Amino acid sequence: MPQEIKEQHPYKPDYSDEVDLREVLHWIRNGIHGFRAWCKYALGVLVRYLPLILLLIALLMGTSYYLFTRERPYYTSSATLLPGNIRNEYFKAEINRLADLVRDGNHAVLNAELKLGVEQSAQIKSLTFLNLEEEKIEEDSVLEGAPFQVKAEVYDNTLFIPLQKALQSYLGQNVYFAKRTQARKEQLEQQITKLKQDIATIDSLVRASGTTRGPVNGFVYGEPLDPSGLYRQSTLMLEDMSKLEAELKELETVQVVVGFAPMIHPTAPILKKYLLVGGTIGGLVAFLVALWIDKRRKKASL
Repeated sequence: MPQEIKEQHPYKPDYSDEVDLREVLHWIRNGIHGFRAWCKYALGVLVRYLPLILLLIALLMGTSYYLFTRERPYYTSSATLLPGNIRNEYFKAEINRLADLVRDGNHAVLNAELKLGVEQSAQIKSLTFLNLEEEKIEEDSVLEGAPFQVKAEVYDNTLFIPLQKALQSYLGQNVYFAKRTQARKEQLEQQITKLKQDIATIDSLVRASGTTRGPVNGFVYGEPLDPSGLYRQSTLMLEDMSKLEAELKELETVQVVVGFAPMIHPTAPILKKYLLVGGTIGGLVAFLVALWIDKRRKKASL
């Protein structure tokens, strides 16, 4: 009977999940000793081949300086503009159109659009449009009349002010934009004219309310008027008219809120960055070369 049970349940080896900590510690100690030994060896290589390493670093830094001198410096600045009651995406399309001309190097057409001159148009490196209130747009909504930025990269830092005027003029001469602005101007003028007429009518009623009306043939003509109510209504209408007149004075297709800053120092290239990158790459390459030479010498000596 016991023999049958043994045959039905063959022996299975018992695998333990326990880990021997001594082996782990031994592995860690070996790793630390190996790392220390490698650091000591690397330091010895640096000392033995220091002149070669310094020479290669100087060579790579010299190459970086040469590349720096070959780069054309450019300046970066941004201008903030405020459009009228026109969708921002239309202004984005216009700026992107100019940016495409810049990337294509089509300076003749760019000059025809901005009227800067062919040589000055060639000094523009890039143009970028940026909505300042992009995050405030709700889904299924459009951004209209919100401020936006135009980022310009130019090779000549004296170009920022002429470029700002040229962009404002270019956007203002757009036929669609000009029609929208003219329509809004006519609407404001009509509203102001209507308010002036209404205010004049109220003023005449106020004056009439101060005139005593006596009986005529035993009858009293005219309804009693409340001067205080007429004054309040007239004041509110004057406030509305003042707001409309202020909007009419500032009504433009696009206004410059913050203009381009005429930068003095170029955005790129920066000599320190070039030398730092060249020195870092040179040091790494020099160390690898020194290791390779040292290993070849050791093999040759065996």
